[in-house]
Amino acid sequence: MKPVPMKQVTIIGDDTVRYRIVKEIRDLGATGYTDYSVHGEGARGVRPRHAEPANVKIEVIATPEVAQRILDHIAKHYFDNYAMIAFLSDVEVLRGEKFGAKIL
Repeated sequence: MKPVPMKQVTIIGDDTVRYRIVKEIRDLGATGYTDYSVHGEGARGVRPRHAEPANVKIEVIATPEVAQRILDHIAKHYFDNYAMIAFLSDVEVLRGEKFGAKIL
């Protein structure tokens, strides 16, 4: 089985918008996502483990087009009002059709 090049979008930010973001990710064309609570330190300080709400990390494997739509949407609708980052990574996946890749 040959790996297929895809993109991974990672979003880390305020857990209070987790469910809104994952709905929007699906609406933007992603076939799925993984999310989990995380803790750490960044430009806005430390989010201690006992803090409520926690931060959320959301990961999406998608085609380059869908990944860019997600990044643009997150930047436009969340960066100004929430402690949030998003970044893009190149990945290779098996069964790329599960993530929307056109397999020839």
